[in-house]
Amino acid sequence: MTRSKQHSQPQGRSPASHLARALLFFILLLSGSEFPYSSATAAGMLRCGSFLIQEGDDASTVLAKCGEPTQRTTLTAPVYASSANGATFPTGQVAYTQVWRYDRGSTSFPVILKIVDGVVQSIHFVR
Repeated sequence: MTRSKQHSQPQGRSPASHLARALLFFILLLSGSEFPYSSATAAGMLRCGSFLIQEGDDASTVLAKCGEPTQRTTLTAPVYASSANGATFPTGQVAYTQVWRYDRGSTSFPVILKIVDGVVQSIHFVR
């Protein structure tokens, strides 16, 4: 007498259901949509529609691709120099740093861009 093994599936979910869920996850991941965990949200990179913004891009490019930020803040700080003997002194010049915030809807983290001399220095996602 030969016994055959029967493999039973857990009740409630078929293998096709697991495959469909996995396929949907990978489609969302690869589609470039604003899915919160897409690869485009890596540190130092921001997706605006079909465009990517990264550190080193100029501010005019960010405005053209992402539009106006939700909020802008300008920080000013005096510029100091060092003398030959190591002392520091104010040069009379002022450094301007802009901080731009983009609120991108309820399904995406807000993002903060730090712009110095018209160039994106950093991109940080607020959690």
